[in-house]
Amino acid sequence: MDPKRVASRVLLLSSALALAAGSAAAQQAAPEPQCGGVTGNPQLSIQACTRAIEFGSLERPELAKAYYARGSEYAAQGNHDRAIADFNLALELDPGFAHAYHNRALSWAHKDDADRAIEDYGAALKLQPKDAGAYLGRAVEWTVKGDYKRSIADYNEAIRIEPKSSSAYFGRARARFYAGAFTAAASDFYRAHQLEPSIYAALWLFLARKHADIPGEKTLAEDAGTSGAGDWPAPLVALYTGSATPEGVHEAAAHPDAARERDQRCEANFYLAQWHVLRGEREPALKLLREAQSGCPRTFIEHEGAVAELRRLQPKR
Repeated sequence: MDPKRVASRVLLLSSALALAAGSAAAQQAAPEPQCGGVTGNPQLSIQACTRAIEFGSLERPELAKAYYARGSEYAAQGNHDRAIADFNLALELDPGFAHAYHNRALSWAHKDDADRAIEDYGAALKLQPKDAGAYLGRAVEWTVKGDYKRSIADYNEAIRIEPKSSSAYFGRARARFYAGAFTAAASDFYRAHQLEPSIYAALWLFLARKHADIPGEKTLAEDAGTSGAGDWPAPLVALYTGSATPEGVHEAAAHPDAARERDQRCEANFYLAQWHVLRGEREPALKLLREAQSGCPRTFIEHEGAVAELRRLQPKR
């Protein structure tokens, strides 16, 4: 698990390789790369699938797989509009294609259309009721909408299917955290950290414990595996253990690579906001949460967390 990313939105796109095997077999005589048989080169894979589609010899099931394979490659490139168009065609040809519903849901999620993502995850689950990944994905979208009760219910199902899924425990913990059930959240964060230790799981475990009035400073460094010295995100641990200042965290977030700096600034803003929340300093927390909401990549849990905390802290109009 990479806890920097929201569960479903970092689930690897369902592999198109096995599902497109029939398309590859139908073209074994061709010297060109086969649709679904290319790894590590999305553009070449797209070209191979396009040739297979345009060649016109594929039967409906294999043509659906070719559209699915190409759509998955487009999605991997971040071209979700073209991905959705291909998944639509795959589903027209094969309405029972569960993987196409699942991957189209992922693309809708990346386009910030939670309602359509939820609908597609539901369709995938009707076809494959034991798809833990679909429950995880739909749970994230319920969280995005602020429906933590439904989110937790879907995480429960994912855990029932895969009892050792650290992603499911980590996701349910966040939903419980946003709902204000901090003691239950701490229990889930602890379980997620046991299953797959990480600094980020340790940070969230600390935050849940503090909100539940459970002391956590003494165990944070041990849980995180760092005293706060070293490369990012270690300075965030140092902030909560009292060996770093907010100014020091901002300085540590700087990086010569622009993308890395953007990501670290995002995290700095969110975890500094939480630091202010714990100190009862609402206004600076709100300012930093707004910066995290606008500056964090949509797939980061810090973006999800900023949106949820702003809901909780801002007065309802």
